[in-house]
Amino acid sequence: MAVDIEHVAGQIQRNCDISDANYAGLFSLCGLLLRLRDLFKWAYGLPPWEEPEPSTLMEWIDHRESHWENLYQEEYQRISIGGESFDPFDVNSINRRLKPQKLVYGAGYALGMKPSFFLAESRESHSVGELTVDSVGRELARDIFVTPAMRQGSRIFARHSVMLFFMWDQVLEMRPSVRDALVYAFAQYHVDAEALRRNPATLGHELAAISSAELQTWVYHEVGEVRETGFDGEVWQEIVSTYANSPVEIFARVVKDLLADTHPEGLLGHIIRHRLRSSLGFYISFMRPFMRSIFPEILDAFRAFREKDDWTLVEEARGYGHLKAHHHAQSLVDIHEDLRHDGADQARERIVSELIEPLGVLGSLRNLDDFDEED
Repeated sequence: MAVDIEHVAGQIQRNCDISDANYAGLFSLCGLLLRLRDLFKWAYGLPPWEEPEPSTLMEWIDHRESHWENLYQEEYQRISIGGESFDPFDVNSINRRLKPQKLVYGAGYALGMKPSFFLAESRESHSVGELTVDSVGRELARDIFVTPAMRQGSRIFARHSVMLFFMWDQVLEMRPSVRDALVYAFAQYHVDAEALRRNPATLGHELAAISSAELQTWVYHEVGEVRETGFDGEVWQEIVSTYANSPVEIFARVVKDLLADTHPEGLLGHIIRHRLRSSLGFYISFMRPFMRSIFPEILDAFRAFREKDDWTLVEEARGYGHLKAHHHAQSLVDIHEDLRHDGADQARERIVSELIEPLGVLGSLRNLDDFDEED
């Protein structure tokens, strides 16, 4: 039976909008506005560096918020494809149905256990061991929470348009704390980051090529998550759901990310193994305050690497970071399990006081996405 792609995309987009309507309050005002700005650009097919007129954007945001009010607390709808009906989280069945149309569908849970969905055009697929990496291009449906690479089971989705937006945001921000690393990373491609920031329309094609190349490295974070066994999946899921939308959830997610990045087959392991200088620079420049507070050793190693060009320095930091991440994960699990019968509030207080407060970042965590923003 023929598939009405526009109808399928409309159903998925409605679920995206329902998720946004119910979870927009998780984000800080600044974080929400930035996400809405990027959603506007996506909706109108604008490149990431093309800014809309402020009045046009604000009018669109007003309409979007009114739309969300009408969808608040609605149930996610099943996805109907060619006469068959699927649960919106039945990713494998939906993708089997969409494969002949060269489309890829993703669904999962993001920060704060926010449901996240997308529908995109398939580019190509390749294997990394038992894992399948699906590269996707133009997106036909999406919500306000996006990430360049995401995984469901044994499938990793590499989202090229999302990576391009993400890369441009780093160039536009050019945060002082990571400026040198970003400049270094682009220099490996013989691109001047400052010139790119000033003339994105002229150099945009180069940024697109760089973001696509780096996305092939970025997926190894997801590979590391699959390979890593130090944070039991069921326990981790229990922790992030028990302490959803709190500093404890953020801490758990950062520790899990660090375990994945520092696993020998994860992101840093791949970078070191293949001597990817550009990817090392981007890794440092993409690090946010919470991750830097947990893994400062990689910052010291990068500075030393710039002087000595010695990959063993980076490998030593990776190994140390992996051990540290295991320690944080075990401490988190121990406290959670020790106090699980005494109530989540007591466990949360102890996790915060013993594991998070010593990092010196607690005061800046007002909203769930604040750990992803510079103070």
